[in-house]
Amino acid sequence: MSLFRVFNNSNKEKTRNRSQSRNRSEIHFGVQQWPYYRDLAIQSGHCTISSELASLRHSRLHRSLYNLIYTPNDELNYFILYMESCSLSSYLKFILDVHAYEKVARENLSNKYNDQQLAALTLFHRYLSIDAKYLIPIDDEIRRITLSLICPSSNSTKSDPDCFQMAREYVWKLIEENAYPAYLLSAFHTNYQLKMLTSHQLQLHDIIYNISSLSYFMEFAEQEKILDLVRFWLDVEHFYQSLINRMVDNQTLVENALAIYDQYISLQAPLRLGFDDAIRARIECSICQPDMDAGPSSDTFDQTAWIVYVILQREYFPRFLQSVIFYRHISDLMLKLRHEDAVLTSRPVKTIEPDTTSINSDNVIQSSPQPVAATTQLNRQRNPSVSSSNTSLSQELAIKSKGKFSMGYVDPLGRFIRDPDVDSLDYISSSNRKTISNPIQFLTNLVRHDQDELATEEAAARFAESFINEITSMTANLDNT
Repeated sequence: MSLFRVFNNSNKEKTRNRSQSRNRSEIHFGVQQWPYYRDLAIQSGHCTISSELASLRHSRLHRSLYNLIYTPNDELNYFILYMESCSLSSYLKFILDVHAYEKVARENLSNKYNDQQLAALTLFHRYLSIDAKYLIPIDDEIRRITLSLICPSSNSTKSDPDCFQMAREYVWKLIEENAYPAYLLSAFHTNYQLKMLTSHQLQLHDIIYNISSLSYFMEFAEQEKILDLVRFWLDVEHFYQSLINRMVDNQTLVENALAIYDQYISLQAPLRLGFDDAIRARIECSICQPDMDAGPSSDTFDQTAWIVYVILQREYFPRFLQSVIFYRHISDLMLKLRHEDAVLTSRPVKTIEPDTTSINSDNVIQSSPQPVAATTQLNRQRNPSVSSSNTSLSQELAIKSKGKFSMGYVDPLGRFIRDPDVDSLDYISSSNRKTISNPIQFLTNLVRHDQDELATEEAAARFAESFINEITSMTANLDNT
């Protein structure tokens, strides 16, 4: 269990001095005002803080392409649907199948070289050959090199486990440069963001590591007069990224670290956050090392960053989720979705059918970790904007005929007889209408039902037209008799 969770659990029953936090706008803000600061300072002295912070340095609202494809997540379903809507599903299928093949080949789960070669040839004929079922437009040179690595000239040489490396890198570049940026701007990605924002899984790091969401949290922080805490976190994160990625030299890193220290931590800091003497001394030793060319260590500000994160997560993030600013964030995404949703509603979304005939249970390739066949059905449950293209209008009317559109029937004399079930149905439906007091629940329901209005109106119009035609026909028959 992480230190953050342990600390949360151990302090649930501790009383807090709320009067001091309510009047924080009238006093100099400092992290030591919180009663649990001393416990935080002690626990953050452990060496595991760096790994704790590393696990928080990402946002599920904006994953990298690598994390989207290779790590377990719910967003992959949305990306699969987007790739299918652009007729690019073969690119993604190739990446996933090659990843599964290389994993099995490296682990040497099978000692039969013929099976490994057969599995590689199966992938080649499925994606890279001229008559491939899921043809990927690669260069002829890449195709030739790949085939030579699968079937080497020497019979004693087995297939290279990395035989698809050139083809995989080529396809990955196509997705990374073209498909993925377009996906981030699509209605599919917006739908996923709305799903995350209206769920109970949202965490602080999802907000502060997503640029668009961070702007709303910064506005909230300014309103709560804690903008210095957020800016400190961002400055420390920029310093860490510069150090890890070696964006600047050691001398510049020392200068940047001293700037953060002088701005937020030292006793004379204009935006002093109020860390204790022990933490200040530790940071000074980390910045000013005996070897001037070594530069500051990567964990120079880890202890302070972790303390600030816990305070923001515990004291302010729950309030942010209930604020008007957060509801405006969701509302803005919904308005954006209305302009982008034509991609999902104007044309049916196809399913990605896995090719199971070419790989049997005896082959080396195993099934991919995320089943692709059930993707569309899962998304129709999770993604309210993706409507089924297989349900015809007549089927939809048949389903709804006993409910929303059920009114009565016309007898042989042309008289309209009201259905006796209508009164009971109306009573049940009216009794089930409850006022939604939770804004998150209201916005979630609005996302779900807003995009079905056009389809409902069209179905109602067609039903009314068929109903009038039926009455006209029956009346005409009576006149003829």
